[in-house]
Amino acid sequence: MMTIEFPDKFVALFRSDLGLTVEEYALFTSHFHKEFVGKKQHYLREGDFNTLKAYVTKGCSRNYIIDETGKEKTLFFCFEDWWLGDIESFLTGKPCKQYVQAIEDMELLCITKADFYKLGERIPRLMSWFNTKIQKTHFATMHRLMEAKCSQPEEQYLSLLEKQPDIYQRVPLQYIASYMNIEPQSLSRLRKRLTQK
Repeated sequence: MMTIEFPDKFVALFRSDLGLTVEEYALFTSHFHKEFVGKKQHYLREGDFNTLKAYVTKGCSRNYIIDETGKEKTLFFCFEDWWLGDIESFLTGKPCKQYVQAIEDMELLCITKADFYKLGERIPRLMSWFNTKIQKTHFATMHRLMEAKCSQPEEQYLSLLEKQPDIYQRVPLQYIASYMNIEPQSLSRLRKRLTQK
């Protein structure tokens, strides 16, 4: 059986921040397995079922939907030390409403939904952490929605740079433009104008 090496941030989250004992942490991590998603491949598609919790150790992805005209609308991006997937599908057991596509080759550490909930019964702190994470995800989604409705493209551009400084080196402009709900040409002009300031 292949030995899995867990990143420092993962270890710190569950050992230091959450305070799992050595035994609890060993039990928890023993249920993980590695998965790989190649660049441009889909981790999830609309209609799939999200049955895994997946921690990103390498790479980045985008979550998107396809509107009634067939146009892709990028919802958000996911980078290292983030959890990947469709949280609604994971929680409800219903089919995904969005797509998750790798922008770079991705390496993931995954645990099944069944194992995660089973362990949550034995280690209550896991479920407390998960419930808090769901709340934070909800708040982040609401903040993103308000930003999209109320902020100018320049403000969204600068916000992206602040949160993920290397995003423009890692994510194609067409996906960033889709996230900002503007055309790629408009994003190029915006970047040029801000760079000249």
